[in-house]
Amino acid sequence: MIFERLDPSRHDRESFSCGEDSLDSYLKRQASQDVRRRLAACFVLCPEPGAREILGYYTLSPLSIESKDLAESTRARLAGYAMLPAILLGRLAAASAYQRGQKMGQRLLADAVNRARSAEITGMAVVVDALNENAAGFYLHFGFTRFEDVPSRLYLPLGNLRRSS
Repeated sequence: MIFERLDPSRHDRESFSCGEDSLDSYLKRQASQDVRRRLAACFVLCPEPGAREILGYYTLSPLSIESKDLAESTRARLAGYAMLPAILLGRLAAASAYQRGQKMGQRLLADAVNRARSAEITGMAVVVDALNENAAGFYLHFGFTRFEDVPSRLYLPLGNLRRSS
């Protein structure tokens, strides 16, 4: 399997289905526009280089967050900064056929976090807006922390993470 930047002329977006209409619709109708307008970078997981099939995808965008919204333990390490740079993991979805027992979500998340950590323009955390409590549970399982005032928004500090594969 390989991660590639979304190529609308090659990748088969119309066949992708994860079971969540908003995520399916985004990939089919909006992702290429967001990439073209430089609003988001979209990465797709394919079974092999050059394949049309999309097994999953995620998007990354720059974001600024207020330090006052973070957990006290994180705020204490970043005293003096009102606004902090972060990377928004805007969407993450695995095709329905790959959701059970294949750790596809974990693979997508690991690549997104590693890509955010190695970006030349950096952020101090990866931020997600969970669609529902089930999605929030997924991110909490991998070490994300809820924002204090917005329970559906979570973050993962990047400073002291080890690289995942």
